[in-house]
Amino acid sequence: MKVYRDIFENYGKMLEARSRDEHKKIAVSSKKDGARPLVVGLYQMRNSCSGLEGKKKNLEHMLKAIRQMGSKKVQIMAFPEMCLPGYFTNVSGTPRDSKMAAHELADVIGESPFLAQLCQAARQNKMVIAFGFSEKYGKKFYNSIGVIDADGKWLGRRWKNPLFPWDYETKSFTQPAKSLRSAVFKTRYATIGISNCFDGEFPESVRQMRLDGAELLLWCNASCGNSKLGWSGRIHLSGGHAQANFFWVVCCNCVSENTTGTSCILSPNGEPLVVLPPNEEALGIGRIDLAMSAKWDGVAMRANWDLWRTRLCRNVRRQ
Repeated sequence: MKVYRDIFENYGKMLEARSRDEHKKIAVSSKKDGARPLVVGLYQMRNSCSGLEGKKKNLEHMLKAIRQMGSKKVQIMAFPEMCLPGYFTNVSGTPRDSKMAAHELADVIGESPFLAQLCQAARQNKMVIAFGFSEKYGKKFYNSIGVIDADGKWLGRRWKNPLFPWDYETKSFTQPAKSLRSAVFKTRYATIGISNCFDGEFPESVRQMRLDGAELLLWCNASCGNSKLGWSGRIHLSGGHAQANFFWVVCCNCVSENTTGTSCILSPNGEPLVVLPPNEEALGIGRIDLAMSAKWDGVAMRANWDLWRTRLCRNVRRQ
């Protein structure tokens, strides 16, 4: 019997074949009665931390990307974590620098001209957008993902929950209560769940959003790692979230000297529809059909989610 000590030879070709097969299934499904076709996108944006002027340039890049994706009829679009002010890590400065920048560049919902311009862009392009920013809420600061509907209405935000356990976050932001780990929004085109980088590594939070009605997960990241080789972790976990919850996943990362890129769009079968390169600022577009995630082998999933809800493990006792 043959023994393997590495990846079998045709793995990459088979992965590409499965991806092409998923695209074909979506194309066929989108033409059927009851189809809910949707064009989703992401902007694998370059992370830039350079004060107020840098924030202004980041906004310009975001607005340009929205216009470009709008011309391609994208309806829902994800941006990286903290893409508006820039996400601080050790290549950008110290934890003290991070805290100063996060607080000085923070936006207040309803008062920020930066957020107002994004609302206007969403309305002009009839696009739902989710993007990262630093939020000032009262006397506290949060690592937030803002959500704007296709009519430009501010729908809300997800506060990163939990924060990644390092000084760049714990000294810069407030950690919300565990009860706030489900962030679901009804938009013009779909009901979406939002994850913010590290907090997307908690499957129970993603499952709760699915149980709360999310049809699509937007996972906004500034995931650190090898910028040359990328990282399989986000791709595999996105596929796991997609397959385990039988919904669509749009996982957007940034690119920089120490981030992994490899943003991706996954089908409910966990197969990749789009995967971007590690160190390249780029846009990704996927055509999906929300009706496909309402059934699994002919079983109406939405009507049967109690099968999962009643078996959700809330409190585990050690044995």
